[in-house]
Amino acid sequence: MAPMRTMRVQRRKKNSMTWLPQDIVALILVRLPVSTLLWCRCVCKQWDGIIRDPQFTMAHIQSATRCPLLFFQRQHVLGQIYPSEAILFDEAWSPSRWNVPVIEPDDFLCASCNGLICLYSSKSTVKIANLATGECMHLAKPVKNSKDDHFSYYTLGFHPVTKQYKVMHFLRDNKLFVGSTFSIIQVYTLGDERWRDVRCPWALNMHCVERSGVVNIDGAMYWLAKDDGSIWKHAVVTFDLNVELFQWLQLPAVDLANNVLGDRDRWLVTEIDGKVSVATTSYSWLTGKLQIWTLDNKIEQSWSQKYNISLPFRHVPGPHFIYGDKIVMHDFDRNLYLYDLAGKNSEIELSKTVLNFSPRWDNSMQCFMFVKSLVRLDSYKKAGVVRRPKRREGWKLKKWEGWIDCLCRLENQCRRIHGLQHNLFECAHKMVMDINLLLQPLPDLQSNPLRQLNWAEHRRVLEILCANLDSMQNILMVMAQAVDATCNKEKIHVADEGTSSSAVDMSGP
Repeated sequence: MAPMRTMRVQRRKKNSMTWLPQDIVALILVRLPVSTLLWCRCVCKQWDGIIRDPQFTMAHIQSATRCPLLFFQRQHVLGQIYPSEAILFDEAWSPSRWNVPVIEPDDFLCASCNGLICLYSSKSTVKIANLATGECMHLAKPVKNSKDDHFSYYTLGFHPVTKQYKVMHFLRDNKLFVGSTFSIIQVYTLGDERWRDVRCPWALNMHCVERSGVVNIDGAMYWLAKDDGSIWKHAVVTFDLNVELFQWLQLPAVDLANNVLGDRDRWLVTEIDGKVSVATTSYSWLTGKLQIWTLDNKIEQSWSQKYNISLPFRHVPGPHFIYGDKIVMHDFDRNLYLYDLAGKNSEIELSKTVLNFSPRWDNSMQCFMFVKSLVRLDSYKKAGVVRRPKRREGWKLKKWEGWIDCLCRLENQCRRIHGLQHNLFECAHKMVMDINLLLQPLPDLQSNPLRQLNWAEHRRVLEILCANLDSMQNILMVMAQAVDATCNKEKIHVADEGTSSSAVDMSGP
């Protein structure tokens, strides 16, 4: 009877939820995380209809928390090849443990927009993926088999009015006398059948795009371009994703006596509080200065200085490094830092490390603003192929055998640690000993064969293994001392018995 009563209560709760007006249900569901919403779609048809509504998807994106997404490019370091990996942070700034199935070891991350990412590889397609749902769509590249192509020439943007997602490709000019420039941007609107060419009003510098990056803010794309007539020697180019027109924005007038603009190769275009910003860094000995200007009015082209930060020898990763009142930085020792910004004029001091850096060189890291979303790619599959990855094709290549072997050895070590722990408890039980074996729990590395540990969790597991081995070694020393003490007592007892028997023999008749 108890199970039946429980089922009736659950059914009554479910029915009461369906009696609520849809707008009230939507207000409740919009506060839930993506993982819960995906479960809700399978539970109730009414909820499924609400969650699949594009307006609900946009409302959920707007209410979700923006978190950092760290991406590390594949790289050779000291004879070891490391795959491309992404590490997601949650609201508590805790890093993810597993790598992302849609990211293959040879992929490069180009952009992040509303939970969708754009991935580039040497293949003939560009991949658009949703990290939360696992969907990915392959689009044929606009130029195939180009040796001059690069992942930084691709980006992804969204226009809030038209609700369109557009992939952009900066087509590099092939004329040798022109240099590293581009005059055409190839645009693909998700859901269309082909790429379109949009001609630029000027020949723009490709090097600026590679170095400073591209950001999408309020329906427009922003990047830096050369402008020899200004103090900065640079200007900001904006491309409206709706009307597909360009605009030239002058950077703020500054007094060079009080402002050091620093190395132009380290200038970044970024987003702060929904506004386009330009960041410059300059260094003197072991100290530096990070200055950030924000565009307050696009029509009047008015700027204001957002931050003037004194900092130790640190670098900021592009394109996004400020999240609320926190800033992400890294050093040459491959350590990642998180600082609190006190205000416009801030002085940063050394603080704790968020996580140890990747074994790769520091210039391989990018930091994107990411939000988990329910954006569905199957509605844009007119010219692409949408699927959920069921296997990891890229990991089957011979060059990644060494990395896979490293993960297999880590799994074997975890199993050996569990076996040694079991043996220790058995020995202690036989010796009638109470041991306090404080071991840190190890992850179940075989729970999901499609996912593997990322480098951050890989390093953490190694640290746990070393700590557990030290703990077991200490227990073994205690057990060995107990065995030695027991043996000594037995020897003394035997010696005492021998002495007693000799005394009895001497005192006999």
